[in-house]
Amino acid sequence: MVGGSRAGYLQMARSSASSRGGDTSIYNPIRILIADDHTVVRYGLKTILEAHEGWEVCGQAKSGAEALALALQLRPHIAILDLNMPGMSGIDALRAIREQLPETQVVVLTLHFSEHLVREIVKAGARGYVMKSDADRDLVDAISAVAVGRSYFTQAVQFASSGVATRSAAEAGGVGNLSLREREAVRNIAQTMRKLL
Repeated sequence: MVGGSRAGYLQMARSSASSRGGDTSIYNPIRILIADDHTVVRYGLKTILEAHEGWEVCGQAKSGAEALALALQLRPHIAILDLNMPGMSGIDALRAIREQLPETQVVVLTLHFSEHLVREIVKAGARGYVMKSDADRDLVDAISAVAVGRSYFTQAVQFASSGVATRSAAEAGGVGNLSLREREAVRNIAQTMRKLL
């Protein structure tokens, strides 16, 4: 972790010091909403997440507007949002969910990466940022970290020169990695996404 004398968004990107009682989830079960406009991605993520005891995918949305409506209806503990969805974008859905449901934490799962994007999603209130290319390594750790009140930013966020804290699996509290079958499912999702884009 690098010292933070930079802009305020860097401070917000740092992991929360408080884990609300160790590494035990503050939710039981952890109720998760998935929002992505590709059916295969939603299906793959649901399969991976529900393989973990105590995790429940309570809803799936294919647009930002649907994500917001389902979040208001279902009140998930964590929402996983893609940024590029038809109609209301993922970033607009993120802002609206955080404004209307401050108890719902958001993890952004996206193909895209830039310093500007990380600033924007942190400012909008996301607690996690995972690249789809890193999902096999980072998504489960991100959900686990957010569920105990921490932030998690994918290892692809390499901001050592500007002070953004990245989270490795070890820093997230030793959460186990995905099984080989789950890794293969995420790789298939990523390959499908590349073909669709």
